Amino acid sequence: MIKDLRIRAALPSDAPAVGAVLERCSLPTDDVLRMLEHFHVAVHESQVVGCGAGERFGETVVIRSVAVLPEYRDQGIATHVVHAVLMRARANGAKRAVLLTPTCPSYFARYGFSLISASSLPAEVLSSREFHRHTDTPPLCMCCELT
Repeated sequence: MIKDLRIRAALPSDAPAVGAVLERCSLPTDDVLRMLEHFHVAVHESQVVGCGAGERFGETVVIRSVAVLPEYRDQGIATHVVHAVLMRARANGAKRAVLLTPTCPSYFARYGFSLISASSLPAEVLSSREFHRHTDTPPLCMCCELT
């Protein structure tokens, strides 16, 4: 773990830094401004080095845009960001969290996520931007009960 790392809710002034982290990690940046209120950021020495978001749809939170700058990986930063996003989801009354991942199912399994069929999700989740983003090759869908 990096000394002096802080995890906090994103501020409006964090938008450019969140966009930069997502871009460096080859994740979509097109709706950072719309989603900013849903983000948590990892800050080291006043630099945003990681981020993650949880967008609520009814009783379900869609976890997305979990990213850490390459030079800060393998130090537990993503773990802290994911914990913060899930904690906020629970505090706001969400019953489950879902996510799409093309490559990291074992990573998210650590948090209680398991593979599910996307067709079992509520219509409002399936109509979200995150789920419409992946039309070519659908990534794996995972779910975690938060109660």
